[in-house]
Amino acid sequence: MAKYKVVFLGPEDDKLEYEQAEMADLDVEFVKANPKSEGEAMEVVKDADAILNRAGWGSEQFIKSTKNCKVLAVYSHGFNHIDAEAATEHGMMITNGAGMCAEEVSNQAVAFTLALNRQVVQYTLQLRDGGKWDGSEFSPIEPLDEQTVGIIGFGNIGRQIARKLGGWRMDTIVYDPYCPPWLIKEYGVEQVWELNDIFKRSDYVITIVPLNPETYHMIGKEQFDLMKKDAFFVNVCRGAVVNEKEMIDALNNKKFRGAGLDVFEQEPADPKNPLFYMPNVIVAPHIAGQSTRSAWLSRRRASQQVAAVLRGERPTALQNPAVTSKLEMMSSMPASKPKL
Repeated sequence: MAKYKVVFLGPEDDKLEYEQAEMADLDVEFVKANPKSEGEAMEVVKDADAILNRAGWGSEQFIKSTKNCKVLAVYSHGFNHIDAEAATEHGMMITNGAGMCAEEVSNQAVAFTLALNRQVVQYTLQLRDGGKWDGSEFSPIEPLDEQTVGIIGFGNIGRQIARKLGGWRMDTIVYDPYCPPWLIKEYGVEQVWELNDIFKRSDYVITIVPLNPETYHMIGKEQFDLMKKDAFFVNVCRGAVVNEKEMIDALNNKKFRGAGLDVFEQEPADPKNPLFYMPNVIVAPHIAGQSTRSAWLSRRRASQQVAAVLRGERPTALQNPAVTSKLEMMSSMPASKPKL
């Protein structure tokens, strides 16, 4: 009997090549399951030592159904579908695919910025729809090197966006109250301490923050009302950091010029979502993180985190660090004595 049971939640025909390679030195039994309900998922993970989660399960009930699970690793960068607070209370580490798609997501943000600046999609559709030839319809086109980009969130992806758009000589301001001053200095950007200042001053606002209770609907009518009339808004993180209804209202009322959106509050989004049909909005179906490299890198990252925990090491992508003190407390508690 293997020492550790690692449950993979995802397609049952998955070969788990990277996962098995990363844990080749460990005595591991891999169990593959693609449960159709939370109840089925709870049954399959109840005696797992670790969970590799490519599915959507992560509720408090799901987490507490495990008896001795040390770690739950998600393959994505975002982990808002996991109840991290419940996991911490239960003594379970949560890890993500940190860094697995930073290059790709930052490229998507830059692509949106350039496409909005040059009105690439709008002019393409103009020519495709009857061959209309009018180079002034979507003007003015401002020079990027005279524009200011405001980045909300200066983690790994935000920093890559700043570095790349710096190549177009854009001025960069950043809102991230958790970012240390030395990092701001290293990237040569300006730090602002009020979220609203980003919206007042920027010609392009790019949002790249994790979705959590602090960031849910952090952007809405108040912020959009502050934007320049010719400014653009880009979201490549999670749809629910923005109040989508208020964004739609702001666009309809011409509070700002347009948007580039990779994410939506509801996903898959309603095919009738008005954002899909606005001529000044370019959209994508949450594909910012996709590439042939990020696909295998996400597997490598997830399996490395699980392997580290099973070896008794601290995982590098731990997302609920408070769990360490919880685990220390649990390990110091005396074992319960059976009643006679």
